[in-house]
Amino acid sequence: MHFTEKVLETLRGQLVDVSGNGATYKGVISAQQLVEVAKFLPKEELEVVVNSIPPIKDFVELAKREPSTLFLVNVLMDECVIVEGMLIPWDKVEFAKAVIRELKKRHLHPDEIYPAVELEAEGKRTFIAPLIVECKLVGSLLKEIDEDFEESEEEGDSMFVAPWYDILDDMLTGKEYKLTHKEFEELVTKGKAYIMFWWD
Repeated sequence: MHFTEKVLETLRGQLVDVSGNGATYKGVISAQQLVEVAKFLPKEELEVVVNSIPPIKDFVELAKREPSTLFLVNVLMDECVIVEGMLIPWDKVEFAKAVIRELKKRHLHPDEIYPAVELEAEGKRTFIAPLIVECKLVGSLLKEIDEDFEESEEEGDSMFVAPWYDILDDMLTGKEYKLTHKEFEELVTKGKAYIMFWWD
């Protein structure tokens, strides 16, 4: 049995068939699940750097350091497992800063840093991220994490503006959706708001 089949078997409840034909699966998993899945991977798979994405062994270490972190994984059947992103709880900004500093030294910093929220959509748990951020609260926090981040000049009651990007389905939702400051703060309180690091 190929190691990707063992990974699929273990994570089936968390994965979405994004290819439609069983070739590629994507999902958001817990830190503990990443640690467990890594045990199925050959040593060379744990250490390989692909497209400036840190090796999986590095993500496993980060998972152990901060167990509340979630990970966006891509499983290419009969090929490999890729960690595309980290979702760090909004209140763990100091951890996020430390991770960025470490990765920058090795030229493995993420391609994108943005807020993401967990929502119930059509009866299923999904994670979505806005393409436009219009909030100084978000902008100033991202600026702390990544000094290259350019803060928006605008401010208003609506923080995130449609269209939204569905992380799991890898597509634009096309839905008109705005999140107010109050709604975002409620999601933070519920532990459903994250700082997302994403590698292309």
